[in-house]
Amino acid sequence: MASLLSLKAGSRFWSGKIMLDRWDMLLMAIAAFHVFLAPYTKVEESFNVQAIHDILYHRHHLEKYDHFEFPGVVPRTFIGALIVSLLSSPFVAAINLIKLPKLYALLIARLILGGIVLSGLHLFRLQVRLKFGQQVSNLFAIMIALQFHLLFYCSRPLPNIFALAVVNLAYAFWMSGLPSATLKCLVFAMAVFRCDIVLLICPIGLHFLLSRQVTLWSAVRCCAITALLSIGSTILIDSIMWKRITWPEMEVFWFNSVLNRSSEWGVS
Repeated sequence: MASLLSLKAGSRFWSGKIMLDRWDMLLMAIAAFHVFLAPYTKVEESFNVQAIHDILYHRHHLEKYDHFEFPGVVPRTFIGALIVSLLSSPFVAAINLIKLPKLYALLIARLILGGIVLSGLHLFRLQVRLKFGQQVSNLFAIMIALQFHLLFYCSRPLPNIFALAVVNLAYAFWMSGLPSATLKCLVFAMAVFRCDIVLLICPIGLHFLLSRQVTLWSAVRCCAITALLSIGSTILIDSIMWKRITWPEMEVFWFNSVLNRSSEWGVS
């Protein structure tokens, strides 16, 4: 019975999700406006900006990558930068053919990242429409459009933003009645991008247990398998990119939470 309900929820989730409406276009236009109005990035974004640049321009020549000379306080994952670089590469190849400055590659990468984040938000808003009606969905889009923070930051390559893209998708799955998919997204985002998403997993997981959408065993099994696959992926990819065995987000957690040395961020 549970698998039948999950199948129905899944088919409902994926039905008609490609179509964008005028509100999606408005949000994307505002996000793009912020990209062109403030194209440059700040120090917190430097690792992922440089990682995207190096992947696009140095490719497999790891010895030329910037992070070996400027590693930062702790290592960060390359997974987000790899995804953005992969999606940006055809457009960057085109601008390289016509000899445009590298600034245009930065604009393309930021627009791609903003599109990823807003695509997740689009799926989330569609679930709001299915659950609460078109008017609430429209008001949700208007509320987002009137705020500065989300649409300004959605194109900025921060670990929080890569995590946000996955969390938006998790919220959409949650509202669709797909608890396993929700937990998988949250565990992946926690293991790879932001360890403190564990504070989001706990209440959502408790809700699933109390509402009997999942059993304790199925939740533990789902989270454990996803965690192992996510940790394995980040260790594999990031150990190659950093040329040493590393799980970046665990090092971040250890540095910030266990050693309590977060005050050293930004100190030379």
